[in-house]
Amino acid sequence: MNPIPGLIDERAAARAAGDANADICFLAVASPDGDASVRTLVLRDIVGDRFGLFISGTSHKWSLLTAGASYQILVYWPSLMLQYRISGTIETMDRAYIANQWQNKPDASKYLDYLYEMAPQSSPVASRPALLDLVSKLKSEHPAATLQPPQAVSGVWCIATTIERLDLSSSDRIHDRTRHTVGGIGPEGDKWQTEVLSP
Repeated sequence: MNPIPGLIDERAAARAAGDANADICFLAVASPDGDASVRTLVLRDIVGDRFGLFISGTSHKWSLLTAGASYQILVYWPSLMLQYRISGTIETMDRAYIANQWQNKPDASKYLDYLYEMAPQSSPVASRPALLDLVSKLKSEHPAATLQPPQAVSGVWCIATTIERLDLSSSDRIHDRTRHTVGGIGPEGDKWQTEVLSP
């Protein structure tokens, strides 16, 4: 059974409940030498079996993902006591989609994308005041109404091939855990296979 329509419905329920996690996810990436890193990101969009993330082209995670590194997305909605883990393959977003969706970002996040052109993401800066001075300078040079996505703004589609759902809401504490994997075509034309897992 395809888990993604249910995931989308549950995300809508988390939004309706005012869940602070409704629009974020946690992205874990493993480097070729086994070093792991994890970041909190906005889960931009879900289209078909694709989960969209904006990632700065100046970031280490961009280099890893576009070089084929393994990844996992974790989504957790406390309001519903639901967790999803998603893994699969990566495809880069096209520039037209990025340009359109980038305009939905808050202005402060747009200025950070401009900042990354001068100080790549995760690079050292002299101090917090120096960082704030850079942002102030950007704001004076580029009024909010004129902002356009810089070249380093990038994005990926995480194409799901495995989705694990963990429902933590059962009062008996025996959690409901299922794994959905792409493999073959079922009788309903569904490419997903489902297993119940020991929680």
